[in-house]
Parts: sequence; structure tokens; C-alpha cells
Amino acid sequence: MKLQPGNTYSHLLGSWLSELGYTHCFFVAGGGCMGLLEGFRHYFEMVPVVHEVTAGICAEHFNEVSQAENKKAFCLITTGPGLTNILTAVASAYCERRELLVIAGQVKSGDRKSGTLRQRGVQEVDGANIVQPVSVHSQCLTKPINYSEFSRLVQLSKMPHPGPVLIEICLDVQNKQLDEQLFLSLNHEKGDAFGQDKKIVLPDSELTKVLEILSASYRPLILIGGLVSRKLLKNLWPHLEQLGVPLMTVSSSIDRVPSDSFLYAGRPGTWGGQRSANILVAQCDCLIACGVQLDLQQTGFNWQKYAPMANIVQIYPDTTELEKGHPELALGINCSPDKALTYLAKEGVVDGVKLKEWHSFIAKTRNLIPDIETCNETASGFVPLFDFLQNLSAAVSSNDIIASASSGGAFTGYPQVARVKKGQIHSCSPALASMGFGLAAAIGAAFTDRQKTVVHFEGDGGFAQNLQELALLKHHNLNIKIFIMCNGGYASIRLTQMRYFGGVHVGCNEQSGLPVFDWAKIFEAFHIPVSKIDSAHHDIDDLSLLIYGSKGPAAFLVPIDPEQTNYPSVYTKINEDGSLVSSPLYDQQPPLSREIADSVFRHLPPPEG
Repeated sequence: MKLQPGNTYSHLLGSWLSELGYTHCFFVAGGGCMGLLEGFRHYFEMVPVVHEVTAGICAEHFNEVSQAENKKAFCLITTGPGLTNILTAVASAYCERRELLVIAGQVKSGDRKSGTLRQRGVQEVDGANIVQPVSVHSQCLTKPINYSEFSRLVQLSKMPHPGPVLIEICLDVQNKQLDEQLFLSLNHEKGDAFGQDKKIVLPDSELTKVLEILSASYRPLILIGGLVSRKLLKNLWPHLEQLGVPLMTVSSSIDRVPSDSFLYAGRPGTWGGQRSANILVAQCDCLIACGVQLDLQQTGFNWQKYAPMANIVQIYPDTTELEKGHPELALGINCSPDKALTYLAKEGVVDGVKLKEWHSFIAKTRNLIPDIETCNETASGFVPLFDFLQNLSAAVSSNDIIASASSGGAFTGYPQVARVKKGQIHSCSPALASMGFGLAAAIGAAFTDRQKTVVHFEGDGGFAQNLQELALLKHHNLNIKIFIMCNGGYASIRLTQMRYFGGVHVGCNEQSGLPVFDWAKIFEAFHIPVSKIDSAHHDIDDLSLLIYGSKGPAAFLVPIDPEQTNYPSVYTKINEDGSLVSSPLYDQQPPLSREIADSVFRHLPPPEG
């Protein structure tokens, strides 16, 4: 940036962010950020959205899909309600450990409240302290800082500990006029803001221990999480194939291993986990969880029986995560999952004869327990949920993007059945699992490459929470195809109430007080083409024609049985005192036949019943 008459500190910040690789800004305009908006408009593609939570979700998923150092997005919001509105998106990125930069306006430095005063400035809240528990760092700038310090703050959102960073900037700081002396003093320190802290020193001695555990195993698995980058796996794939250890993924890393690979062994977990994958995890003798959080969503509430026969190795860039106590680890290593997986793939050696037998058992187990289990029932006139989701995944080309819901039956059903193609990108936010994320995630993904098709699916209950952003699809003519699972509200809540509360419905459908929209009229109001999918026409060819038959936004209403079953499922017993006891992940309902159980539980006694 060259100093020009009228340049403010906001202009300088925009030039710095541009140098740091930011190209897009998702924002909601407000009086508290007007100086920033004026400065930033000279450097970025500015994308106004209707609600601040969308700005945060868009930026998160733009970066998740792009993963390019020179093409990143951030969000700009105003003070007060702008900050409180974006909090859900910030919390989600924090739980997912994803990069997210939030630049926020704040009242003039002289108007800030102090002590126990609740508010002094107009629309003032203490954003930095509100966001602090769910951010890597939050700070309010009451005076200009130089490039070195600003760059350091921005890059805190990246590895080794990715997550949200909030930088509030007071109005008088935003509009600070630059003279030559101030301009030079703020720019004088440039360079690598991380210095030596950016580098992660690999603990080779610890990774050698992993190799020893791996080489001694007969039934190893590598569980790949969302912190393992797509780019790394693309480059590392020949080494992983040579190593030959079966690979599993979780809901946030579903696209890391294509379904047709001989290494693919399934997707375990509580919600959306495949029964076959959970059974295989229970019988492995070595589980290397690389970039996986291993929280209760992954291990199940009965974590004491998670991978009960295995030496569990967790590779994760956070000592707190490794020391949380569940599940019990044989070894926890604090380092970059990408670098550790590279080391294991290139240095690891496993007996091919042992692996051949293990691969054969995996294939047999997955064949005996199909991804779509026949126990699921769909009433006449409705589209079978699992068949539809599987066909939808297969219909999307290898070059395109699937942005799914982050909660509900549409989300949990997808990892069970998806046929992931090599090159496909899948993006969701399962950690916080908030409703209303899917559409904003699709918008963020669409801005990374306008030539790609983005396919989005979500339940009608979740979609209703962020439907105002349909205006962006039409305005920008985004090539997003929306599939709404129309089941009349909150299907997962209905199912829970049926299982545990005698079937008494409260606030989950129209009959129990939840409003239900006329979706055709909603989309017509936004001038977006909409049609209903016939229950008899939802195969791969039908869906491919809908997706690629035209450019631009389009919506498709999918009639899903309100009573659609969602099996297999972990069962939980409510004791008389109200306490809950859950089954281990490998023991799901309905029970397997004795014949199949005896075949697939070769290394572990099958559960009773």
C-alpha cells in the first residue's frame, strides 16, 4: 500500500490482510464497523450477508474447502448485536479447530465501559471477553498496532492450534488518519510473525514407538480426522497404499478416503457411524487416531469399551486433549497430524501376510453388514432416506462439493451410506452440530470456485433457521443445488421422544406446535426454481440430471417419512433414578442375527441378545 491522502488505519489493515492471503470478506454492515468497511472494500471481494452467523459460517467453510494460503476469507461485523449474532459460528469453528478470523467494530476507545458498568457506548458489549472461552485469542485494539503484531494476532488462527481469532477495533482507531511518520512506524516491522514458534518439532522418538506398536499388530487401523489435510493425503496416497494399513474416517473427514479404495474400512462413530466400522474398531489391536479428537461423539458414551482390544495411539496438536482421560491411550503424541502421518506412511512396515488376513476379515464384515440395513422402514409414498442419500453422493461428480447439514437425520444418515469419490470435497460442522449451518456452508464453499457445483442437503427443521440467506443465491446466481428433506419438523427429536418419553411429542412437528413452511412458496418468493422429487424417481441418473441439468441455484423438495427409522443405533437405558447407561458402539440395535454375529465377532465375544 502506498500512502494516499485520506488513507486511514483501516486502509492499512486491509493491505496487510491482503498480503496475508485474504481475498474475500463476508460481512454485515453496521455503524460500528463503517471505517473498516470503507478501508476493506479496496482490497477484497466484499460479500454482504443477511445475518452475522452466516458470515462466520461462510468464512469457516470457504477456508475449509479452499485450504489455500493465498485464497482465504474472513468476516467483518459490527459491535454489540453483530458480535452476539456471530457467536454460534465462532463456537463451531472453535470446536472444529478450524481457522476463522473475525474483525469486529467497537465503540470509540473513550466510550468503552469500565468496572461493573453494563454499557456506556452505543450498542456496546465486551466482545473480547464474551468470545474468549470459545476462541484461540480475542483482543480489542484501542490504539493502532504495527504489522508485526497484527500479523501475529491474525496467524494465531492457523496451525498448530487452529481456531477463531477475534480482533475488535475501536471506531476512533478504524478512522485514524495516517501521516507519513505514523505510516512508516506501523509498517517498519515486517516478516514472519510466528518466527520459530511456527515450526513443530517432530518427536521422532515418540513416533518410533508408534512404528513399534504398528509393526507388532495383527489388526491395525488408522483413523483419519479432519485435521489431516486433503492436500497431504493426495500426495501421500502412494505411500499409504504401500503401507497397506486399513483407513477409517470420521464425519468431518469423510472425503479423505474414497469409498472404492481397498484401504477404506468404514466410518465409525456414535451418530452416523456404520455398524460394521464400529464392530471392526472393537476388534482391532492397534488404533492410530490421527487428527481425531476422540470425544464422546466418536467413542460413544460408554467410552470404557471403545476399542477394548487395541493399543490406542492418538496424534493431536493439543496436550489437554491427549490428557483428558478418555479413552485410555497407550500413547498420546502432541504434534502436527499431517507431519506424523507422513512419517508413519513413509517409515512404517507391517507384515503383508497379517494385513491380508485382516483386510479379508474387514471385507467379509462389511459385506455381511451392508451400509443400508434392511431393518429400516419407509412408508409408501415417501423417498427412502438412506437410499436417497447414497444415490445423491454417487450422483455428484468427483470435481464438485457436497455441503451437508450439521445435525439431524440428513446429517447422521449421510456418513452411514455415502459413496465418496476421489476428488470430491465434503464440508460440514459436526462438532457443535448446530441446525441451520448447511446453507451458509454451501454459500461459503461456492465462493471458492464459481465453476464448481455445490450440492447441499438439510432437513426442513434445520434449513428453516437460516433460510433468509436464499437471497444471496439469487443475487450472485450461485450454482448451489438444494435438497430439503421434508419430514415435517425435527425428526431426530421426535425419534428421541418416541424412544424414551412414551411417544409424547413436544415442539417437534406441526401437531405439537412447531410451525411448518410451505417450501414451494418460500423458494418462489426468492425467485429460485423449485420442484418436488417423486418417490419413484430418486436414483443416481435422476439426481444427476437435477444437479447438472442447469446452471444457477435450484431447490428440490424430498418427501421423507416423518416416522422414518434410523438404524442402527446405540441404545441407552434410563434407570429408575434417571441415570443413563449406554451400550458400547459395537452393540447396536436392532441386534444382529446369531449367524452373522458369530461371523463378524471373530476376535470379540458377540454381545448378548
